[in-house]
Amino acid sequence: MKQILSILIFLLSFTSLAESSKPNVLFILIDDLGWKDIAIYGNKIHETPNLDELAARGMRFTNAYAACPICGPSRAAIMTGKFPSNNGFFDNFVSQNKNGKLSRTETRSSLKLEEYTLAEAFKDGGYQTGFIGKWHLTNNNESHLPTDQGFDINIAGGWWGHPRGKSGFFSPYQMAHLEDGPKGEYLTDRLTTEAIQTMDTFSKKDQPWFLYMSYYTVHSPFHSKAQKTKKYSAKAKAAGLKKFNAKYAGMVDSMDENIGRLIDWLEEKKLRKNTIVVFTSDNGGMIKAHHNKPLRSYKGDLYEGGIRVSCIVDWPGVTKAGSVSDVPVSGVDFYSTLLAMTGTENKAKNLDSVNLVPVLKGDESFKRGPMVWYYPVGVPHIKHSKPGSVIRDGDWKYIHFYDDNRKELYNLKTDIGETNNLIKTNPEKASELANQLAKILKSHGVK
Repeated sequence: MKQILSILIFLLSFTSLAESSKPNVLFILIDDLGWKDIAIYGNKIHETPNLDELAARGMRFTNAYAACPICGPSRAAIMTGKFPSNNGFFDNFVSQNKNGKLSRTETRSSLKLEEYTLAEAFKDGGYQTGFIGKWHLTNNNESHLPTDQGFDINIAGGWWGHPRGKSGFFSPYQMAHLEDGPKGEYLTDRLTTEAIQTMDTFSKKDQPWFLYMSYYTVHSPFHSKAQKTKKYSAKAKAAGLKKFNAKYAGMVDSMDENIGRLIDWLEEKKLRKNTIVVFTSDNGGMIKAHHNKPLRSYKGDLYEGGIRVSCIVDWPGVTKAGSVSDVPVSGVDFYSTLLAMTGTENKAKNLDSVNLVPVLKGDESFKRGPMVWYYPVGVPHIKHSKPGSVIRDGDWKYIHFYDDNRKELYNLKTDIGETNNLIKTNPEKASELANQLAKILKSHGVK
């Protein structure tokens, strides 16, 4: 009996050791951050030293994409590893068919509970799971919260897409799942404090953790700390910039400052070498705040400015310091990639997610395969937002706009700004991509 007991104790301790040796995951998602809004991506005004340092330690992707030009579907795609056309969450609101055209209702979309989320996969794999910040995957009735879909902890996550209080990013926030702080407290600072406290609680257990740090920043309203607004107003004036959003720049500065706090805490607790850090955005930048050139257009649009995003991955001991990948990748790919990076079983079915571990290990010949966007409604209050679908395969991008049945074809390697529509000069390539797109969408049950 004693021998059997000794064996059981040994096996339990071995399992615990195996779990604790798995890397932690800190996933940082920013709201509405433009592709060129941080210095390492070419911004000459915004100061983002912490993200620049993260890129210097890890891998920076130049052809990373959100799965949708607006937030909800993009976030659902990350959580499910499926394109919006596949998981059915393709708009922030439920749509209805009128006279052959989809239109928005007042009912908000919810992520289906039967979806096996990334958080559920990590939890089943022995991870502690925490969600902090913007969720936006539930309806007005506060159902389908993070804690309903694999997260042990939910702080500040509900149906809303931005701070709800009259003072916006400054307390009182008047948000469910987050107590108001002292008057004037800055939301980005507060969420970082909550994240550090959560990581500290997690780290006291002999069990790895997955923290999904989903900031509300840099979404409107553009509320910056006064000293940072003043700083960037002066920088813009010195640079001779007449059209510049100093408040937005201040928000970017605070975002970077708080990411630095997260990294510093990992260093202080000696967890940095055993923590994977991912940084990205849910869609492209807003027209009122961003300078997306050379990309065309902004958030809400299927052109590059609406869907191409910054993405940095630091996998200590694996990714080459300061490496850059031009491989086109999608937000859906985080699902399979993070599970593979951590040695966590991937039990999900019908995924669009591709395992990017070979890329992170330096395979420059890796081919991701086609990526699709299905955005059949458009955003009514964004004039440039048009319904349509897209496929990108290699350097080629084909767009089908639904309202006027317009088709466009671009070679992004030679024309990143999408200025030269090649639909007439390359009809064979256009036809090939159109058929490929139709086939994929049909397999997802849409058209």
